[in-house]
Amino acid sequence: MRMADPRSPQDSFELYQRVVWFFTTVVAFVTASSVIYILVSHGFLTRSEPLSSEVFAGQHRLNNLILGIHILTALPPLMLGPFNFIRRYLRTRYHRWSGWVYVVTIFVSSITGFALATANEYGIFAKLGFATLAVVWFFTTWMALKTALGRRFREHREWMLRSYLVTLAVVTVRMLPHPAFLTLDQWYPFITWLCWVPNLILAELYIRATTYKGRLRSDWRARLLARRSTPTH
Repeated sequence: MRMADPRSPQDSFELYQRVVWFFTTVVAFVTASSVIYILVSHGFLTRSEPLSSEVFAGQHRLNNLILGIHILTALPPLMLGPFNFIRRYLRTRYHRWSGWVYVVTIFVSSITGFALATANEYGIFAKLGFATLAVVWFFTTWMALKTALGRRFREHREWMLRSYLVTLAVVTVRMLPHPAFLTLDQWYPFITWLCWVPNLILAELYIRATTYKGRLRSDWRARLLARRSTPTH
């Protein structure tokens, strides 16, 4: 028989939010640190061999530079994102300046990412996956900027949520398990979609479940209460 939970659905939801925020922040910083280490250890500025798909054939160092710019400019928004959602910072100078850093670095990273996607060597499905990711990333961030400048803060919050969940593709692309029954060549094209489409779906669900202040909407609270009141044996 199900034990009664003394916490309200809102209290439980706020606890889950804190846990998810903390986990996301830690993972973002760990991912950023590991990516920087990998880039430096591979010598992306000095190595003459290509480290990724070549945008410019034969220009290995130039291609490696584009890859490095793409990855390094993806890291500031990854690390800044969680702090931009802290409510007590929303009206501060910190939020405005970190927001500009977030937007500009994403614009650079998404543009270089699109260039890399067009040169992807794993086929048209993989090219479309990463190219669409770059376009969606740029667009959601552009809309977040546009709504902020227009002082449409409710819409700004929604577009920022979409933008940051897409930003987390930097993390999820490294967390997806490789199925044993697929080779890397077979699995890689799926990664180009799975690293960001589920994230965007989660963003939409969260937007629909919460208010502008991040509280659980009344209809979602009612659903949770109904589930709690349903006895199980």
